[in-house]
Amino acid sequence: MPLSRSLRTDPYPIRAARRAGAAVPIRERAPRRGFVHPAGPADVARVLTFFGPAATYGLRRVELRQRPAGGSGVAVAALRVPGIVLLFEQPAPPWSLSGRLADVTAARLARAGARVAVGEAVTRVDWPSDTLRDFMLFDGLMHEIGHHTVQHAARKRRTRAMRTADHERRADVYATRARHAWAAR
Repeated sequence: MPLSRSLRTDPYPIRAARRAGAAVPIRERAPRRGFVHPAGPADVARVLTFFGPAATYGLRRVELRQRPAGGSGVAVAALRVPGIVLLFEQPAPPWSLSGRLADVTAARLARAGARVAVGEAVTRVDWPSDTLRDFMLFDGLMHEIGHHTVQHAARKRRTRAMRTADHERRADVYATRARHAWAAR
């Protein structure tokens, strides 16, 4: 008997829709003094609902947490395999960052709507209206979901599904497409 309709041959969005479960739990831990969660649980839930099962398939939870201790730079989000997306608290705007930002980083912040002013020793980043929230939702949440979909579709729980550079590129493309789809709604 031939196996012509194997479950493994279905495209990821079809498999995700068929196996869709309950809503993804969103946990929030209070930010420290001087920090904020730019995107709250309601914002995260609204984005996850909009993108549906293709984005949430295999996700165990989303956590809004305090930044990890001892990290350098601005930590936005992380994926803890399997299926846990961490969104970190951010300093209350405006940001004053020591030194110059890399051109790629400054361009990414500007693309997200930030106003970046580079000085001699300090870079100032202003976030008008809801741009910081959108940055967290798309360059944070949807970027990490892009990593998750790569890992989940390849069925890799602990090992990388591809080279780091390719993984990052795919996650960036996923986040960019998500931002455009959200803007076109």
